[in-house]
Amino acid sequence: MASRLIHPRLMQTLERDFFAQACTIRQPFKSSNAIGGEVRSFSDLPGHNGLACHVAPAQGGERRTEQQVYLDATHVIMLSAAYPKITEEMQAVVDGVTYDILLATLDSQKVLTELVVRLVR
Repeated sequence: MASRLIHPRLMQTLERDFFAQACTIRQPFKSSNAIGGEVRSFSDLPGHNGLACHVAPAQGGERRTEQQVYLDATHVIMLSAAYPKITEEMQAVVDGVTYDILLATLDSQKVLTELVVRLVR
């Protein structure tokens, strides 16, 4: 049996202290408006409400074009468990603030989920 790098009791302690915020993941769905145009809306992804998380500023995420350099990723959200169903089309909502998910990755032990996000203005 393979040993785990992160002990389960450590994760329980971290959930109380480090992962003090709650995150809800929202998935997109498309509908039509009155004139037949496509409207993109979001609804909660079942089983992905109130996830323990920690939000921090992004450590980079610059995007360069010929005329300018701008910051694409604004924050990183760490979730205290592995959530493989989260994709880049989805949004994360933490404390009433909405973020577009730019990248969703699991750590090598499949214990944590990292979301690289952009603040929705």
